[in-house]
Amino acid sequence: MSTFFIFLLTVICVALYTGQTFFSKLFSTHYRGPQEAATPVYAVLYGVLVSTVTLFLSHFQVTPSKETILLGCINGGVLFLFNLSMIHASRTGPYAFQSIMMLFGNIVVCLAFSSVYWGDRLTLLQMAGIAVMLVAFVVLNGGGIDLQSVQKGYFFWVILLFCTNGIYGVLMDAQQRLYVHERNEMILVTFLSSAVISLFYLFVTQRKRSFKVFRMGKAAWGFTAGSGLCAAFAVYMLMTLLAYIPGYILYTVCNGSVLVLSAILCRIVLKENMTKMTVAGIILSVVSITLLSI
Repeated sequence: MSTFFIFLLTVICVALYTGQTFFSKLFSTHYRGPQEAATPVYAVLYGVLVSTVTLFLSHFQVTPSKETILLGCINGGVLFLFNLSMIHASRTGPYAFQSIMMLFGNIVVCLAFSSVYWGDRLTLLQMAGIAVMLVAFVVLNGGGIDLQSVQKGYFFWVILLFCTNGIYGVLMDAQQRLYVHERNEMILVTFLSSAVISLFYLFVTQRKRSFKVFRMGKAAWGFTAGSGLCAAFAVYMLMTLLAYIPGYILYTVCNGSVLVLSAILCRIVLKENMTKMTVAGIILSVVSITLLSI
């Protein structure tokens, strides 16, 4: 694949992930059911939609090996734990700090695993680019950190968020390194198993009102559909790109770019204020992406 085509796919992938993030934000503000059910409901619908689109993209011809089924099911469980930790962390402490830990996990865990297990080595520019991006994450989210009033269990859920987001990236990257021709199978098994686990979680926690939590209004359904469609194509492109770009580099570029575009989109569409810290974070992100692209 040519360098230009890889660049084009990366741009499209970032745009799609930005769309997913934006639509999921709109879903959370328009969901009419109980707030504790919002994330698992989203995870169920999101997982089913991503799986369905993946089936269409593969023309209903998926033949996963036992290894891919195992990796996908494990990753589906990891994805469920990620969503669960997102729920509990947001209830017990500042969202800004959990966002930083989530983003750090996706890059740092994948980088550490790639270096130790796969023997990958970074250039000085790549190390500088990743370091600058990690600083950008702190700058973009640092203004809302207040660890004085966190509730019991917050740090456990934040650590779990850090680990699960990193493990998810490691497993996606590993599957592409080992079974590159089973890209669709990995996506299908991961998101379908996550949806099944999330549905079971809803039955356990919501009991008699398990089906009522899906009565969330037309707007929320629409934003879920938009987010799921964006995610389905974004994950497909991400898995394609992992065959050409190391995971720790790709995750750094994608996470940073999505944060920047989301901040700009929220400013333009939702009229949210853009602070000096946000502007500084955007500039650092651009510097990081530039260093990683050289």
